[in-house]
Amino acid sequence: MRRMLEAGVQSEQIKTIFFTHLHSDHDLGLADIMENDFFELRGANSGETIAIYGPRQTKQLVDAAFEYISIPFGVYAAEPPSSYTKGPDGKFISPFRTHEIENDGVIFQDDKIRVTAAENTHYALMPAPSRKQMKSYSYRIETPHGVVVFTGDTGPSEAVTGLAQGADVLVTEVEDLNQILRFVTGMAERNHWPPDRTAGLMAHMRNEHLDQEQVGNLAAKARVKSVVLYHYNPADPAAYVAAVKKNFSGPVFAPADLDRYCLVPAGTKTNNNHTVLGPCGDRSAEAWSSP
Repeated sequence: MRRMLEAGVQSEQIKTIFFTHLHSDHDLGLADIMENDFFELRGANSGETIAIYGPRQTKQLVDAAFEYISIPFGVYAAEPPSSYTKGPDGKFISPFRTHEIENDGVIFQDDKIRVTAAENTHYALMPAPSRKQMKSYSYRIETPHGVVVFTGDTGPSEAVTGLAQGADVLVTEVEDLNQILRFVTGMAERNHWPPDRTAGLMAHMRNEHLDQEQVGNLAAKARVKSVVLYHYNPADPAAYVAAVKKNFSGPVFAPADLDRYCLVPAGTKTNNNHTVLGPCGDRSAEAWSSP
């Protein structure tokens, strides 16, 4: 929520939210967004709704988050005059509508975008019974301005490679295995983990995430036009870019939080046919042509 405010984004104007998977570092901020949206929309006695898409258990997550924010809003509603509507059961009426993804394929389409989901390999090591219930997805977002593929967290995946074919922008997670090894080793030492627990976390990081070489291979195999990295340690962005570019010849960007990138406007001529993305604000052909 804080980052959205810093970016000048009003969360209540966002009508559709997509979750790739339900790990805590990807979804626990939802309650903050819902709190702000409910305050803004119900405070104005709005009939608007907000759609939330995600894997199985997304409804449980959304319902729990709404129950959580309902407690402090009950205090607001107790002070007259209240603008918050309650149902026959005495509970607030939620403006949040959950859509759980059951299969790969098109999950959303309106007059602006089409979103296609593909299950990835972020849960590849999970026991089979759990994997039947818990899913992790990557998304292909087709827009009038170009195609953006968002990997979410994933390991190497033929499904993701297929999903990303020919995309204008691949927004992908990436990790440095040397940093990961230090992180896992340090955590194990601090918490006195047995060897099997340490090995299990390391296997997750090695097999269910993407390192720089794997990102480069994915981008090259899918023939994407540009790559934007995220979910990485920003201590040395240039090193990440250099490592990815060993296997991918197109432009690679390692942004900081709040950096903005724009697709080349329709009809713009560039000196590099691969370059379709650049920092927003500089629309010159020369700027666009520099990877």
